[in-house]
Amino acid sequence: MKLLPLCTWLPCLLLFFFGLCPVGRECGAVARRTPRSKRELVRAREAAGSVPGACGTRLPRGKRSVASVERRAATAWENGAERARSSVYFTGRGDQLRLKPSAEVPRGNFTLEIWTKPEGGQRSPTVIAGLYDKCFYASCDRGWLLGIKPLSDQGNRDPRFFFSLKTDRAHKVTTITSNAPYSANHWHHLAITYNGLHMKLYVNGAQVAVSRDQSGEIFSPLTKKCKVLMIGGNALNHNYRGTMEHLSLWRRALTQREIIQYMQGHAREHPNELSQLVIHEDFENASRKWLTVKDGTFPQVMLSDRTWIGDLGSSTHTALLPPPCGQTICDNVEVVSNYIRFWSFRKTKTVRYRLVNVYDDYGRWPTVTEHQINLQHQHLNDAFRVYNITWERTVHNVYNSSLRNRLVLANCDTSKVGDEECDPECNHTFTGFDAGYCKRQTAICPKHKQGNGVCDPECNLDSFYYDNGDCCNPNITDVTKTCFNRTSPYK
Repeated sequence: MKLLPLCTWLPCLLLFFFGLCPVGRECGAVARRTPRSKRELVRAREAAGSVPGACGTRLPRGKRSVASVERRAATAWENGAERARSSVYFTGRGDQLRLKPSAEVPRGNFTLEIWTKPEGGQRSPTVIAGLYDKCFYASCDRGWLLGIKPLSDQGNRDPRFFFSLKTDRAHKVTTITSNAPYSANHWHHLAITYNGLHMKLYVNGAQVAVSRDQSGEIFSPLTKKCKVLMIGGNALNHNYRGTMEHLSLWRRALTQREIIQYMQGHAREHPNELSQLVIHEDFENASRKWLTVKDGTFPQVMLSDRTWIGDLGSSTHTALLPPPCGQTICDNVEVVSNYIRFWSFRKTKTVRYRLVNVYDDYGRWPTVTEHQINLQHQHLNDAFRVYNITWERTVHNVYNSSLRNRLVLANCDTSKVGDEECDPECNHTFTGFDAGYCKRQTAICPKHKQGNGVCDPECNLDSFYYDNGDCCNPNITDVTKTCFNRTSPYK
């Protein structure tokens, strides 16, 4: 076979090669690569993704464009549909965060609301969020805390949410706790408020505890540089283990209705109130507002698995159980009034009460008649029926003349009568209006009635020497009902 000279077929070969791969072609150019920096590669990739029809399109064939997807997502969010939210997971090992000094925490009225999903087996106590004095970290009672601690002395049994507060002028810390143990691995919406007089704790929108033991500002302006807000634990390693999402700190005490609205995601309906918002953290970029502790790390950021109104599960405890002894939580006016205002907290309830009716030894002279008992019971049911409350009554009769002849006033101890102070519980005609200390200015006793051998009620006051001793003389009157003189042996 006869070969062509090199000068004959070499030009054809070069023409064929460059015909297949023309210079400057958009896709598939396989010319020899030249070394480029990483910054140039990033710029080239971004430019290729922004040119229409480029080979760097990020959507698979047949899918809608990026702009179309974004428009659909925005429309869904405006219609109230659920969107992806970020949350942080605290391991409880050195990943607690502290707020940067650029944000000034409130030193007076405040509200903190947060979504938490605590795991079980928390240490005692566990700090979810707290305001500390960084100039003196060892004092854990300065400021306020939101966390978990058990009520039982036996290990970690009966763990509950708690809110503790101690102002700079207070002598001791005040702690209030939730009404029921928390549910592990369930979402809880927690909110704490302080308005300079009342400190309140809310769990899933229900006010479960309140106290008036603290008052005034939390700290003075001179110590504001020492105050630091921490979440996920504290400097004493009382660290929280679980998930956290959506933290908000306000410069005022929100009402219960507002807390429920923000819990349900209606914050956009009140744009004017957002001026009092100090922090609104969604944890998409926690490093913008938060710092780690020494040798610590940032908690893990992940997508939240909470539904829009919260996967509350079995954690929605709205039934308030009374303590084992003493006054019940239903004696707290703040708690009861909130249950009256919000119908969702009401359930059908039955209140059982026992009435003790005292007779004399012969079964006569009852304290109240049977007609009065039935009438009172009927009025109770009529008044509370609108609140889904019914009353069940039992009557216990006591036959004792000595007891029947005595006067019983609730909360009015004998030592309170005539103690030189007007005690409201003793302000009664049978006590001489607390021996006259509750109506000292209006008492008038004519001189002819003083010491006339008759116990005159208008003269039975300390200013008239208890009718010059007539009201404490057993030969004149029944001293068990009229003697209010503290120095008399018949009082």
